[in-house]
Amino acid sequence: MIEIIAGLCVTYSLLFLLSIVLKDNSIADVFWGMGFLQVALHAIYRSETRTPSQVLFTILVALWAMRIVSYILSKKWIKKDEDPRYARWREQWQHFYLRSFFQIYVLQGVLVMIIAIPIFLVNSAPPPLGLVTAAGTAVALFGLLYETIGDLQLRSFIKTREKGQIMTRGLWKYSRHPNYFGESVFWLGASIVAAQVSLWAFISWLLITFLLRYVSGVPPAEERYADNQAFQAYKRETPAMIPRFFK
Repeated sequence: MIEIIAGLCVTYSLLFLLSIVLKDNSIADVFWGMGFLQVALHAIYRSETRTPSQVLFTILVALWAMRIVSYILSKKWIKKDEDPRYARWREQWQHFYLRSFFQIYVLQGVLVMIIAIPIFLVNSAPPPLGLVTAAGTAVALFGLLYETIGDLQLRSFIKTREKGQIMTRGLWKYSRHPNYFGESVFWLGASIVAAQVSLWAFISWLLITFLLRYVSGVPPAEERYADNQAFQAYKRETPAMIPRFFK
């Protein structure tokens, strides 16, 4: 555990220094998934065992990490400037570098460690490759597939949309943020697998769901649509994350 924490500290310190050179704090978003992959690989490497459930769980986390990193990186590749949220903080914050180090990089490292609780549990006391592990893996894969489809549908829409037009097709017809719903479901599945070791695993799912719904997900994503009447009508009729397939 101490080695993994130390490894993350080194990584995030280097990432912070790189952000100073690039003058771009949004590289932290790109690294979000890589932080979990680093923890997962380090945890299974330091484990005394390499059971099928550990390997399967590590592959699951790796698939999730590669998907989210590739998606955010591709967006970053198109829009090379610093994300508007970080650019705004750059103008607003006093003692900018000190505050950004703690409020962006240290905070993200702490969140990674908490949300990665299922990773630690699975590698500390590997659960059997039985029905619960299979069920949790199936739930996680469903969430991964759901958010991938949602992101692909949104990207296709963005390429052809007209000014002011909002996405209300596909999975976006049933909830305003199907990608965030899929993300929550993935960590629910991961927590189900790890709950065979300890019910503390569900802290991971509860925290990521809370962050997506009330902090870093839904609120900033919808803030720019405050004056969009079409979106406000869509918002009144469509749930934020949990899809409503039947009205």
